Amino acid sequence: MGRRVSGFVAFAVLLAVVLLTAWDQQPHGHRSADAPAEVFSAERALGVVREIAQRPHPIGTADHDRVRDHLVGELRKLGVDAEIQEGVGRYPTGLQRDVLGMGRVANIVARIPGTNSTGTVFLTAHYDSVASGPGANDDGVGVAAALESLRALRAGGPALRNDVVVLLTDGEETGLLGAEAFVAAGNGRNTGVVINNEARGAGGPVLLWRTTHPDGALIDAVEHVAPHPNTDSLTTTLAGAQTGSNTDFTSFKPAGLRVLDWAFAGRSAYYHNRYDDPAHVDLATVQQMGDNSLALIKEFGGKDLTAADDTDRTYFQLPFGLLVVLPFWVIIALAAVTVIGVAWLCRQLRRAGETSLRRIFGAAATAFVAAPLATGAVYGLWEVVQAIRPEYRPLIGDPYRPEFYYVAILVLSAAVLVAWYAIARRLFGTTAAVTGLLCCLALLGGMLAILAPATAHVLVVPTLGATLGVAATFAVPERWRLPVLTVLLVPAAIFLGSATWPALQTGITTAPFLVAPAVVLLGGLLLLPLAQAWPDRRGWAIPSTAFVLALVLAAAGLAVDRFDDQHPLPSQLIYALDADRHEALWLSRETPDRWTHHLVNDTAPGQRFAQLWPTTVASGLAPAEKLSPPTAQILSDTTESGQRTVRLKLRSTRGATSIALRYETAPISMRVAGRDVTPLPKTGFQFYAPAADGIDVQVVAPAGPLSLQLVDYTWLPDSGITSFRNPPADIFFRQDSLGAVFVTIAGL
Repeated sequence: MGRRVSGFVAFAVLLAVVLLTAWDQQPHGHRSADAPAEVFSAERALGVVREIAQRPHPIGTADHDRVRDHLVGELRKLGVDAEIQEGVGRYPTGLQRDVLGMGRVANIVARIPGTNSTGTVFLTAHYDSVASGPGANDDGVGVAAALESLRALRAGGPALRNDVVVLLTDGEETGLLGAEAFVAAGNGRNTGVVINNEARGAGGPVLLWRTTHPDGALIDAVEHVAPHPNTDSLTTTLAGAQTGSNTDFTSFKPAGLRVLDWAFAGRSAYYHNRYDDPAHVDLATVQQMGDNSLALIKEFGGKDLTAADDTDRTYFQLPFGLLVVLPFWVIIALAAVTVIGVAWLCRQLRRAGETSLRRIFGAAATAFVAAPLATGAVYGLWEVVQAIRPEYRPLIGDPYRPEFYYVAILVLSAAVLVAWYAIARRLFGTTAAVTGLLCCLALLGGMLAILAPATAHVLVVPTLGATLGVAATFAVPERWRLPVLTVLLVPAAIFLGSATWPALQTGITTAPFLVAPAVVLLGGLLLLPLAQAWPDRRGWAIPSTAFVLALVLAAAGLAVDRFDDQHPLPSQLIYALDADRHEALWLSRETPDRWTHHLVNDTAPGQRFAQLWPTTVASGLAPAEKLSPPTAQILSDTTESGQRTVRLKLRSTRGATSIALRYETAPISMRVAGRDVTPLPKTGFQFYAPAADGIDVQVVAPAGPLSLQLVDYTWLPDSGITSFRNPPADIFFRQDSLGAVFVTIAGL
């Protein structure tokens, strides 16, 4: 074949590797209910999901208690000692808000004693749901995976060395309350390993997206036994540094527990949705979660959990479930070799007269700019889509049918890449453009290796392979140059496959910052075989066509993705009644949509309402309903040494699922339901699932008048508001849609 044809063939081979890598990470197949007893069966686990996800079961409701009692019964049927551990939980220290979340929780704990235990292996999930959905995926799948793993473990042979505990936490959706209460009681500290299963969608690969550090022993176990590792240290480093999404990990980590935090996030439109039901559970995803859970329980169940672990690792996944784990010094050494190799290439090319250092450095400078340009282009595209379809802005996850948008993002990122390549070839020549890209990647990889070695592999490994491939052209016969280069570019294709479609499934909003730079930087390496195949004339047709195609794909996404009865639009609405003045407003944290616009407009609420709902952007007058306000019984009120101590009994007279105490100026100290509240929250606390007879609160403040407000909250459709009407079938309420009544505590 001629150079042009062979270059296209090599590029096609590398593109096939990209596609196969992305496909390999997706879940495929599941075991049926008649699978052997000692293995995990997703179909058997689905039976648990169907039972607990019949209806929403948020904390403080009758359905919550039904699910709790059912799970305890199922665990006891498996022959294990299961108990309900009640307590009071609060936001963990890593979750800081102006209003502190607290609540009465009931964790479910089932223990299998070990033969010679060195610690405890916890398999955890939360069994409460949000009010807006039945929680089949979030976190019914995690609960079902725990029960089915326990059943398979019991059927699979003798007991393990270490204790195994299935911990089904309560109150996760209201602020990780159950897990915090569990660790506050001193459970599993220092020698406990937690395998936490979560969901932020309804399918896709089960990702290890967060770990505690040092993570060497944890990742060693994942490497050796997890059938679907689906992780890399770049992902876990970025996830560990962000706080936008929280799981029980945030409660377990401060207790000294070592945690592997697993979750799936595909089809995220169904997250906290009324269609988060058993019909929208992906059995292949359940199988991945269960296979990993069972394998890791057995692995940690036989280890000495007291062994010290003070080492972090760099790790990344290859196809067929292979996880490569390396010490940091290896990545640093490879980065140094890459920089030296690129410098040698520059020297050789300059000596051969093929280009100059000025041209190489000029091309490298433009390559540095290409990645942020791609980020801006993808971000801008999604902003345009949201401007055309403003209903997308309040979405928690992606649209229901995001595939056209995903492909549009990839094509637009590729368009920026090939536009850069066309410009760099024209300005600096083909050789300088290719070498400049290698210089850019080598420098970025070296900087990451020094500053954040856990993240550097994503650039260092592919760039080293490409550098060796280009260097080989000086040593091998001409007919072998392209095959050798293609083979050494396979790492770049594998890393690009892992960084595109699986990453897109975690959310379009992260795509500008993760996917677009990966396409430009790693995809640029895949253009090397096309160096001789790129057309000398009409080269601009390639990026121009790609830009047009990206717009066509985005338009197709707008045409295909529509809200309907089976794909409802989330809407947010609050009914707030000021019981002191007998005035009421409709409030919303989102701009008026096609249903709420007849209740609210863009007018901000008055001060009394704005203090309690500071993020409100829309409001409207509402009829003042005859709703019974919460009450505060003053049990004692004393003043001594300039400090006033007031003991209160707070109670909701209408059976609300939560009650809050709010203030403008923080007191000196506070004790709620037997727990000291430190540090003091800025504006108050909200207590979930209060007992029928109320909660005890002690407030210590400076001597003098004390201004406190009480608020109780119910799920809006359950709040008994006569003027409220249900939304149409293509609308569903978000979980923060509430009916609230507030009143000033008299006598203070």
